[in-house]
Amino acid sequence: MGARSGLEPVGGLVPIMASGTATVFKLLVATLAVCGAYFGVAHGATGPEHTAADGPYVKTVVLSAQSLPIEARHIPEAGMVTVGAAAAGDSCERTYHAQSVIDPGASGDPVDYDWRLVRWSPRAHAWKPYLYSETAGFMGAQRTVEWHPRVVDNPGWYRVELAVSGKGVVVSEKFQISC
Repeated sequence: MGARSGLEPVGGLVPIMASGTATVFKLLVATLAVCGAYFGVAHGATGPEHTAADGPYVKTVVLSAQSLPIEARHIPEAGMVTVGAAAAGDSCERTYHAQSVIDPGASGDPVDYDWRLVRWSPRAHAWKPYLYSETAGFMGAQRTVEWHPRVVDNPGWYRVELAVSGKGVVVSEKFQISC
């Protein structure tokens, strides 16, 4: 039997150890990514400051076409506006899907509504109108309404507002578009 040095691998142990090390490294990187995303969203890492003039506190959510696909089966409660990324185009072109449920009440009176996409202005420290929809309406029972605003080459903080005649304005959570 020949003598071996202490640094030579035993049989096929090196490939197994290399494979295990790569797996552990991948799990570590994934864990750090999830932790970073959680702390960035949960602790409001970036974005405009909340002031009393903005109304009730709004939780910050960063949307991405790759990370938040629209769930067609999820319908929001009446009086809520939800926004999700619908599509991402070339460079900085983003299309979003906003939806809400409007309940005209038991009488089924006619309802008029329109959508607005507003953008945070750091200079004015206020939400400024960015896009408007045409006025729409219906009669009868409650209905799910949708809008698909498109933003091209304009990163920043946004939120969607739904103005319903006789009911007021419902505001979505703010979200950030980054390119």
